[in-house]
Amino acid sequence: MSTLSTLAALLLVVQTAFTAPTETSVSSVFGSEKVACSIFKQKYPDHTFYPNTAGYTYETQSQYWSARQFSLPACVFVPSSATQVSFAITTLTLTLSKFAIRGGGHMPVPGYNNIDSNGILLSTSNLSTLALSKDQATVSIGPGNRWRNVYAYLQPYGLAVAGGRVGSVGVPGLLLGGGISFYSNQYGFASNNVVKYECVLASGIIIEATARNAYSDLFWALKGGGNSFCIVTRFDLKAFKSPKVWVGMAQYDQSQSANYLDAVYTFGKYGALDSKAAIIPTVVMLPGINTTIYVTAKFYDSETSSPTVFENFTAPNLVSFSDSFALQPLSTYIDSTDVLQPLGLRQEFRVMSSIVSRDAIGLIHDTYTSAVSAKLSGVANLTTTITFQPITKEFIQQGINAGGNPQGVDISKAPYFWMDESWSWTREEDDETILNFADSVTADINKQLQAKGLAGTYLYMNDAGKGQPIFQSYPAKNLERLKEVREKYDPSRIYTNLTPGGWKVLQA
Repeated sequence: MSTLSTLAALLLVVQTAFTAPTETSVSSVFGSEKVACSIFKQKYPDHTFYPNTAGYTYETQSQYWSARQFSLPACVFVPSSATQVSFAITTLTLTLSKFAIRGGGHMPVPGYNNIDSNGILLSTSNLSTLALSKDQATVSIGPGNRWRNVYAYLQPYGLAVAGGRVGSVGVPGLLLGGGISFYSNQYGFASNNVVKYECVLASGIIIEATARNAYSDLFWALKGGGNSFCIVTRFDLKAFKSPKVWVGMAQYDQSQSANYLDAVYTFGKYGALDSKAAIIPTVVMLPGINTTIYVTAKFYDSETSSPTVFENFTAPNLVSFSDSFALQPLSTYIDSTDVLQPLGLRQEFRVMSSIVSRDAIGLIHDTYTSAVSAKLSGVANLTTTITFQPITKEFIQQGINAGGNPQGVDISKAPYFWMDESWSWTREEDDETILNFADSVTADINKQLQAKGLAGTYLYMNDAGKGQPIFQSYPAKNLERLKEVREKYDPSRIYTNLTPGGWKVLQA
């Protein structure tokens, strides 16, 4: 039987699965993933991998940041074009097969970008387009790229994009969740810099969405609405001149914690005064050896360094024991920091939000560090961090200027700190301890922030843990609009029910 005949025959299965009261929703059928794998293998044998093959191992393990994401799908399909993605979605829909989609594999929530043997993994590894437009105003980026690839490609042209700050992070996950960039004070969310999305809809149709064409509603939804709408097979981003920047990382010992927190607060409060500047301030704890290090990644988008913008992070206010701040291409810095994100460890995230307040920083820091010291010192090889990401009014205004986005962050209460809590460890037997701690310390800090009127409302998807109410933190009217867009483009709920991973607007 031909592939098309096989797919047509499977329509009978689909018809019996569409039942009231949700006529247009779908669920999987036991064993259907085996049928889909067989179809992929027949049509694209070189792009389909079964267990116990080198391609399968590469796609299901070596491409994931967190070992908790390693899983064993029925097969892996690795399309190399939007047409092949379309074929995959049609096949998966007609067979009612569950599937996961992996971009860079950095999101550590189990099941969000991989799937077990009752489903199929779609890998974007071969969707690796990188192409600069003739006028060098935009760059087309395939979802199989990580940000290190993008910056390296643009570096010979003296160009950059508003992209990720960690080289191993994948392009699609960052952009579909909004994306914080070193350039965000100048250009807003990374997603505010997308000018066109090439997408495969649930119907299998390939379209392009822009701010002004017939798919402008979908274009808006993709700027922070996650994976409920389509599979993006190409992102076209604005490119801009940024041949070299001042960037590097300074480290301080525990004795300087108070001055460090003062400096972070001051930058958070006044950082918008120079939009070329950005920082990533991170408290790094190694509880097993009772060590805490205070780190600041400093960034300045100019070949001329500002003498004042980072003065609170330098002597005599703070004396670093290491500082790599230097003029260099961004791609060089990104490559040098990849070692800080090793593959194969067990990872977990949580996200929090507060207004910029010295009291808020102190409360969060003291509660977190005390709890870690009291409860996690026995976890082997544990590294835990909390990062205070300053979000300025200028950052938010840039998104508004670019036509708005689903996040709808309230600019009237800006600036904010968006805190990323992370844990990295080695032993599976410690999973429950870490997950319980993550829930309890986050709830404790949020309760204290709420009681003191210091809490923010928006929760940043890309730093969140499973179960955190991401879309519930968006304005109600934006969430309703997201649900309407999802219903319009995916009435059968293919990207909701057959793709279980990720935060879903329908479920918010």
